[in-house]
Amino acid sequence: MPTMFRYEPVPRDIGVEEALAARIGDAAHLLARQYAFGEFAGDDAASPVDVSLAQEIHLLDGWRPGSSGVEGEGNGEVEGEGEGEGAGESDWQPYRPGRMVLEELVEQEPPAGPDARLTLAAGLRWRRELASAGLAALLPAFATTCPCAVDGPLAPAPLGAAVRSRLPDPVALVPWLARLVDRDETAAKEFGAAAPDQEALAGAAERWLHWWAPRVADGAPDEPVPPPPPAGWNPNRLEYAFAVRSSTVPELELRAQEYPGGHLDWWAVDAPPAHIPVTEAAVTHEQRAIVPTPAIFGGMPASRYWEMEDARINFGAVDTSPADLGRLLLIAFTTVYGNDWFCCPLPSPVGSLSRVVHCSVTDVFGGATVLAHASLEDPDWNLFGLGEDRGGIAMGGGGGDGTEPPPSPWFYRAASLPAGLESPPAESVLLLRDEAANLAWAVEETVGDLAGEPLDRYARWVAALPPRPAAEPGDPPADRYLLATEVPGHWYPLVPQPVDPDAPEQIRLLLAGLVRDENTPARPLGRLLGEQQWLFEEEVPRSGVRVERSRQYTRWHDGSAHAWSARRKVSGSGSGSSGLRYDVLEPPQGQAPVPPPEPQPAPPAPPAA
Repeated sequence: MPTMFRYEPVPRDIGVEEALAARIGDAAHLLARQYAFGEFAGDDAASPVDVSLAQEIHLLDGWRPGSSGVEGEGNGEVEGEGEGEGAGESDWQPYRPGRMVLEELVEQEPPAGPDARLTLAAGLRWRRELASAGLAALLPAFATTCPCAVDGPLAPAPLGAAVRSRLPDPVALVPWLARLVDRDETAAKEFGAAAPDQEALAGAAERWLHWWAPRVADGAPDEPVPPPPPAGWNPNRLEYAFAVRSSTVPELELRAQEYPGGHLDWWAVDAPPAHIPVTEAAVTHEQRAIVPTPAIFGGMPASRYWEMEDARINFGAVDTSPADLGRLLLIAFTTVYGNDWFCCPLPSPVGSLSRVVHCSVTDVFGGATVLAHASLEDPDWNLFGLGEDRGGIAMGGGGGDGTEPPPSPWFYRAASLPAGLESPPAESVLLLRDEAANLAWAVEETVGDLAGEPLDRYARWVAALPPRPAAEPGDPPADRYLLATEVPGHWYPLVPQPVDPDAPEQIRLLLAGLVRDENTPARPLGRLLGEQQWLFEEEVPRSGVRVERSRQYTRWHDGSAHAWSARRKVSGSGSGSSGLRYDVLEPPQGQAPVPPPEPQPAPPAPPAA
C-alpha cells in the first residue's frame, strides 16, 4: 500500500519571542525567507485578473405529476399511467417559480368535501349570522335538524363532541338555507321561525351561502367518497414522482421519481445525460472585468506573514496514520494547495436551468486560457451536478459500448422553500415485518378524528376492549384453548401475493382486513391506508417505514401565504411483533384480564460473525 509522509519542524524552544521578532540580518536572509515561502517557484506565477463568461439560461415554466412511465421491477405494470414518453404537451401544467411553491404543487392533496376545520368554522359562522339577525334562539333547532356526526370509530374527544353537537353540519345545512333564501315558509316553520322573522332569516341564510360557496368550489358530495391521493403520489411506492422543465428546451426534463417528501431542492431531481445543442437565443454573454476572489475556508493558512490564523481549526493537529491517505490528502490540500482556487460570481435566476458555454480567463501576463467543464477531463468531478435519470441509463452503469455517459453540465437553481411551520403528524402509519408471524403489517398509529384532532388508535382500541366475565364462586379455575390470539384493531396484514403465477418468487404485498368483532373496523380509518391496495415488497424493508401526514404553512418570497397537507416517508423502528400466536391456553377466568401492550419493535439482530 502506498504511504504518504509529512515533515514538520520541531522547535527546540517553546517561546515565540524569537519568531515574532523577525530579525533581518542581511540580504541573504531575505532571499532565504522568500525561498522558504515559495516565492521563487514559477509554476504558479500567473494569477487571474479577468474572466469572460457566457451561460445558457432557461426559466422553468411547466411541471407534471407522475413518474416517467418506467416499469416497476418485477410487477409487469406501469407506474403513472399516461405519463412518460407517451405523454403529450397537454399533460404539462403551468409553473411560475416567482408565484408558485413547487412543494405545494406536488404535495397538495385534492379536496374531498369540507374538512373538520371548515365544518367547525361554518357552524360558528352560522351561529354568528343568527346572532346578528337576533335569531340566536333558533340555533338548537338547526343543530337538531342538521346534526354533526359525533359517534363511530372516529368519534372526537368529549370536548370536541360537545362543541360539534351544538352546531349544525354545513353539508346538510346548505339545502335548507337555499329553501330559506327562496322564502319557503315550510322550511322556516321547521326551525320554529315566526312569520315576522322569516325575512331576517332569509337574509342571514343568503349571507352564509355567499360565504360558503367559494370555499367549497365543487360542492360537497351527497354521499361520502374516499378522497383521491395527490396527483404526484405513488401509493405503491409511498413516494412522490413529478417532472419539471422549460418550454424553451423541452427535451430536457428534470425528473424526481423517488421524492419521499420534506425539503425539495436541486438534489431531488435527475436529468438525462443526452447531449443537447446550445440554444443561441438563450445564451447570455457577460464580461466580468474583475479580479477573481481567492477561495477561503475555515483553518486556511494565512497568506500574509504578520496575520494570525484561526486557531479553532488546526489541520496540522489532525490525528492520522501514515496509511490514512484520505486524511493526508485533505491536510496536504488545505495547507499547500488551498490558495490555488479562485471564485467568480455567476448569477442565475431562481427556478432556472443554466450551463456555462464559454469561460475565458486572462492572467496578469495577458495570456488567455479557455476553460472547459471539469467533468470532460474528470467524469467523477460533478459537484452540484444533476445525476443521471434512472429511467434511462442506470446510475453508475455505462452505455452499450461499455463507456459511461458524461455527467450533466446543467445547473439547476431550485426555487427552494424557506423554513416554515409544520404541525405534528395528523396521521401516522408504520409498516414493519413480523418475523414471528411471517407477515408484514400496516399499523395505523394516529388518524384524524371527526374534529380534526389526532386520535391514538391503540388507546382507542384498548378502551373498547370488553371486560372478561369473572368466574362464578365455587367454580374451579380452568384454562381456555384459543386457536389464535387477538391482533390489535389497528394492525392490518400485508399478505404476499404472486405477481405472476409462473414466477412465484416475485411477490407484492396486498393490504387485507381481518375478521374482528363489531366494535373494531375491518378496514383502515385513515387516508393513507384508505387509498392503499398493494405495495412493492421492497418498500417494506426489515428496518421498517413510517409515513406521516402533516400540515404545512409558509410564506413565499413575494409575501403570499401558502398552506397545504404534505406526506413524508421516513425510516421505521425495525421489525416488531403483533402478538399473533396459535394454539394458546388462556389464563383462568378468575384472573383479571390485562390488555395486550402496544407491540414494541423487536431487538436488533446480533452482528454476523
